[in-house]
Amino acid sequence: MRDELSGVLWADKPDAIARKNLRNAIYETKKILGPDVFISPRKAIIKVNPEIRVQVDVKEFEVDPGRNLELYQGAFLQGFFIKDAAEYENWYLTERDRLEGLYMDALLQKLKEAVAVRNQAKVTRYGRMLIAHDPYDESIYTLLLRTYCEQGNMKQATELYEEMKKLFREELQSNVPPEIEELMKRTLHEEKQEKKEQGILKPRPKGSLTGRERELQLVNRMLEEFLQGRNSDTLLIRGEAGCGKTILKDALVEELPPEVTVIQTNCFKPEQNILLRPWTGIVEGLGNLIRREKIPVPNMDPSRLYELFPQMDMSGDREAGLAEIKDLLKFDAIFHTLYTVMENVGESRQLLFIFEDIQWMDPLSLSLLSSLILHKKSSRFMFLLTAQPSQDKNYQKFETSVSMYHKLRLLELAPLDRETVRLFALDMELPVPVDDHLVDRLLEESEGNLFLLRECLKALKTTGSLENLTENMRNIFKSNCFALTDDQRKILDFISLFYDGAPLAMISEYMHMNSLQALENLEVLRNNNFIRPVPQQPEVIYEIVQQKLKEYIHQQISLEKQKILHSYIAGLWEKRLTHSPQDIRLYHHLEYHYQEAGELVNMGRYKLKILMYYLNFSNELFPVLSSADIMPDDDKSRYIESNLGKFLAEVDEMMHTIKRTCGETPEVRDLEMNYLHLMGRHYIRVGEYEKGVRNILSLIEQAAEVHNRDYMLMGYKQMIYYDIQIGNTEEMKNYLEVALNLADECNYHKEMGILLRLKGLNMIMQGNFPEAERLLKESISTFMVTQNVQRRYALNIAGAYNYLGEIRRGEGKFQEALDCYDKALDYARDQEAYSSWVVFSCNAGVTCYNMGQFDRAKKYFLQAYELFPRYVFYWRHPIVESYLALLSMREGKEKEAVRFLDDALHKLGNMNNPREAGYVYMAIALLKKDHPDSGIARHYEGSLGSYATRALQVLDPYRDTWERKQMEALF
Repeated sequence: MRDELSGVLWADKPDAIARKNLRNAIYETKKILGPDVFISPRKAIIKVNPEIRVQVDVKEFEVDPGRNLELYQGAFLQGFFIKDAAEYENWYLTERDRLEGLYMDALLQKLKEAVAVRNQAKVTRYGRMLIAHDPYDESIYTLLLRTYCEQGNMKQATELYEEMKKLFREELQSNVPPEIEELMKRTLHEEKQEKKEQGILKPRPKGSLTGRERELQLVNRMLEEFLQGRNSDTLLIRGEAGCGKTILKDALVEELPPEVTVIQTNCFKPEQNILLRPWTGIVEGLGNLIRREKIPVPNMDPSRLYELFPQMDMSGDREAGLAEIKDLLKFDAIFHTLYTVMENVGESRQLLFIFEDIQWMDPLSLSLLSSLILHKKSSRFMFLLTAQPSQDKNYQKFETSVSMYHKLRLLELAPLDRETVRLFALDMELPVPVDDHLVDRLLEESEGNLFLLRECLKALKTTGSLENLTENMRNIFKSNCFALTDDQRKILDFISLFYDGAPLAMISEYMHMNSLQALENLEVLRNNNFIRPVPQQPEVIYEIVQQKLKEYIHQQISLEKQKILHSYIAGLWEKRLTHSPQDIRLYHHLEYHYQEAGELVNMGRYKLKILMYYLNFSNELFPVLSSADIMPDDDKSRYIESNLGKFLAEVDEMMHTIKRTCGETPEVRDLEMNYLHLMGRHYIRVGEYEKGVRNILSLIEQAAEVHNRDYMLMGYKQMIYYDIQIGNTEEMKNYLEVALNLADECNYHKEMGILLRLKGLNMIMQGNFPEAERLLKESISTFMVTQNVQRRYALNIAGAYNYLGEIRRGEGKFQEALDCYDKALDYARDQEAYSSWVVFSCNAGVTCYNMGQFDRAKKYFLQAYELFPRYVFYWRHPIVESYLALLSMREGKEKEAVRFLDDALHKLGNMNNPREAGYVYMAIALLKKDHPDSGIARHYEGSLGSYATRALQVLDPYRDTWERKQMEALF
C-alpha cells in the first residue's frame, strides 16, 4: 500500500508531504532502474515488477553465507541514512545485526573446518577476518594461538600474541587473559628447551640488550636465587622513560620456567587518583589462577576478594563510585586477605608479581605494596617493580621505607654511554659510516635514552636523517602530555621556544603569575620528567629534558603562534638590554628569536651587533670603550673567532636574503650600511684591501644618497685607516679634511678628537713634527673634559701618546719616546684591547733596541708576541718577529731566528704594508752583515745590499730614522 510505505519512510511528516516524498522517490528510482521497475495493479498499491530480474546481494548471501563470504563487504546499508525515519531505522538495524551474525557464524565455521584439516593458510585467513571484524574477541585469539602452537608455527603465534598484548594494553588498558599468557609461556619455554637440546637456539636479536649486560647479569642472578628458594627480595628497576626497564623485565620473564606464574599490572598516570586500580589486575590474576588450577585457600572464600575490590565485581550492572569504595575499603582486611591468598597460592607454585611504573600508583596502593613487602616471609613469591625517578612524596615515602629495612634491591639504569651508542649504531647496518660525528649526534639527540636511540637509528636507516620524529616517538610523547593542565601545557610550550632554557622570571611574566605560582606548575612538570633546571646559572632557568621531546612539543604549536611567541620572547630579552658590553650575551638570544619570528631586519640588526662587537675588539686599533670591552668567554664567541670565515659568509647570505625578502625599505638600507661598514673595516684590517675598499666606498655612496652623516663619517674614517696601512699620505690627507669638515658640521666633538689624532699621524708621515705634536695634544685635551669621557676614550688618548712617542723616536730622543709609549701602555693597562697593546709594546721594544737595551726590548716584544693569538689581523706582527729574530741570533738561537723571520715573511704575503716589510728586509740585511757565514745568511737568497736597498725604499723617512741609518751604513 502506498500509504503504508510512505508512513514507514516518513512517519513524522504530514500525510500530504509523505505521499509527495514517495512520488519523488519512485520517480528517481525509475530514472535509474527503468520505467518498468514498479507496477501498480490498483492506484493505492505499488510493488516491484516480478518480471524484471533484480539481483540483490543480501538475498544471495542469505542462501549460503559460507559460500558467499565475499559478498559481505561491511555493515548492512552502512552510510545510508534517512532523516527522522524511526521505523526505517529499527528495521535496518535489526537486519544489520542478523546479517552480521550470519557472517560471523559462517566465518567461525570456516575457521574450525580449516583447523580440523590443519590448513594453515586458511586458518590464518579466516582468523584474521574474524579479528578484523571483532578485534576484542578473546576466543578467536585463543583458538588461533592454540592452533599455531600445536602446529609448531611459533613465528606467527608470537606475532599475533605481541599484537594482542599491544591492543589490550593500549586500547583496553589491561593485560591479555591469563590462559593465553600461560599457553604462550609454556609453548615458548618448551620450544626453547627443545632447541637447547638440539643446539640450534638462536642468539638474542642484535642490540636488544646492548649496554645492559651488567644489569641483565644482576637480574638473572636474583632470578636464580629466587628459583632456588634462597632469596626473594623485591627488585626495583629505576630509570628514565625509555631507558630499557621493560626490555630488561621482559628478558627476565622470558627465562622463567613454566612452573613460575607471572602476574603483572601497569600503573597509568590518568588513573593515579583511582584507589587500588593497579591491584585489580593482580587480584584478577590470582582469582583466575585459583579457579583454573583449583588451588585451595583454607579459611577463606575467594569471593572475599571481590568484596574488598568492588570495582572488580562484574556481576552487577553498575560500577561502584569512589565514595562507596572508600566506605568498603578496610586496609587491614585487604592486606591480610591478599597476603593469605599470595602465601597459599605460592605453596602450589612460585609467583612473580610485576608492577610497572609504580611512580603512578595511588597512595593507598603504594601503602599496600609497602606493607606486603615489609611483612613478606614466604620465599615462594617475589615482587619486581619498575619506576621512573619521581619527586612525588608518596612514592618517596614508599621507596625510603622499604629500603630502610633492606627489603629492596635497587637497579638504577643510567643513560647509555658513548661506546654503547656506537655499538648500537654498528648493529643497525646504517647506510652512512658510523664515525665520531654521527655518534656525537646520536648521543645528543637521544641523550643516552634507549628508546630514543633506537627510534633515531630507525629514522636514520629509513629516511637518512635524524631530524624527523618517528611515529613511536610521537605516540609516547602524546600520551605523556595527556594529563597536563592547560597552564602546565602553556608553560611547556613556552619553554620549548628557547634554545638553551627559559628564565623563571620570563615564564612568570608570560603566565601572569608570581614566581611562587609559576614554581608550583614547574615543580609538577619537573616531577613528571618534562623539564629540569639548568645548573650553574646566575638565575633560575628551566629546559626540556630531552631534545626529541622538545621537538615534539614545539611541533604542536602552530607556525603562526610560534612566530608571535618568538617575537614576544625577543621583546622580553630586549627589556634586559643595558647598553653595555655585557649585552653581547643577549644579542645571541635576540638574533635567534627574531629569526624564528620571521622579523628578518631585527634578526639582522642583532647578528651585525654580534659581528660588530667581535670585530671592534679584534680589529679596531684604538676602539671606543663604550662599544667594546672584555671579550666574553662563551662558546658562541669562541665559535665566531675560530670560524670567522664561515660566520662572515653567513652574514653575507643573510643580507642577500633580507634584501630579497623585505625590499629596499629605510630599515633595510640602514642595515645594509651597517653591514658594509663592518665588512669593509674587517677586510681592510686583514689586508684584503680590494674587498674592503669596495665595501667602504659603497657605504659612503649609499650614506650620501640618504644623507646619513654618521655612516658617511664612518666610511671616511675607514678609508683613513686604509691609507695608514698602505702609507698613502696624500689620500689620507684628503679624507681627513672631508671628515673633519663633516664632524664640525655635525658638532661631533669626540669624533673631532679622534680625527685630530689621525691628522697628527698624517703630519708625522709628512715629517711635520711640530704641527703633528700640536694636533695630538689638542686631541688629548678633547678627551680629558670629564672622567667618564677620559675612561671611554682611554685608548684614543693612549694612541695619541703612542704617536707622540713616534715623533720623539724620529727625532732620536729615545728615552722621551719610551716614556710616551709607557704612558700609552698605562692607559691601556686595564683594557683588554689586544691590538692596541701589541702596537704600544712593539714600539716600546723597538725604542729599547735602538737604545741598546736588548733585555728590556725582548720583554716588550714577547709581551706583544704573546698577544698575537688574541686578534685576527697581522698589524705589527712582522716588526715584532723581525726584532725577535735579531735578539735570538744575539743569543745563538739560529733555528728560532729563522722561524721568526719565516713567519714574518709569510704574514707580509697577507697584507700590503710597505713599512712593515721594510723592517723584515732590514733584519735580514743586519743578520747577513753580522753573521755572513751562518746558515741563516744562506737561508735567505739575495745579497746583503739588495735587502738593504729594499728596506730603504719602504722604511718611513721621518719615523724610521734609526733603521735607515743602519741600512745606509751598509753601503
